[in-house]
Amino acid sequence: MITIFKKWLQALGKLEYVQGKARPNVDCILCAVRDNDKQVKTLKIYEDKICFVVLNIYPYNPAHLMVATTQHKTKILELTRSEILHIFRTIQGLQLLINNLYHPKGYNIGINQGKDAGGSIEHLHFHIVPRYGSELGFIDIFSETRVLPEGLEAVKKKLEKNIGNYLTKEFFENY
Repeated sequence: MITIFKKWLQALGKLEYVQGKARPNVDCILCAVRDNDKQVKTLKIYEDKICFVVLNIYPYNPAHLMVATTQHKTKILELTRSEILHIFRTIQGLQLLINNLYHPKGYNIGINQGKDAGGSIEHLHFHIVPRYGSELGFIDIFSETRVLPEGLEAVKKKLEKNIGNYLTKEFFENY
């Protein structure tokens, strides 16, 4: 069966980024974000000794976040047990935050480790993609396109304003 698509999903600017045309001249973009390098757009909303959290510049949905290791690591096998626990506790806290602010119906949480697995950044990071049930998914490509519009800066402000209520010392120790 041949299908002609009348509408396409796009993460505007992503193709140029993946092809290297829109990449800043830095060794590692996530290390540059971590360091608040002026050459990169920094949408960081949280950081500690083990990880930091940024909005994805090419989001699939509002509040699409990435949790990256503070140290430059490329493989999950490089993480210690305590780092793994801390990162996954961070992901849980972020889900609580997003649940409260955006009320998604589900999540995609994942890692693209290495270029052959779809990774475009050689720095270990975890994607948290809230799913709302009204956006276009892979199976839905044959139906009408639906959009949940909210600008990155508005999402960033909303998350920053509330993140301190979720990623607290008490949360990491007791939740």
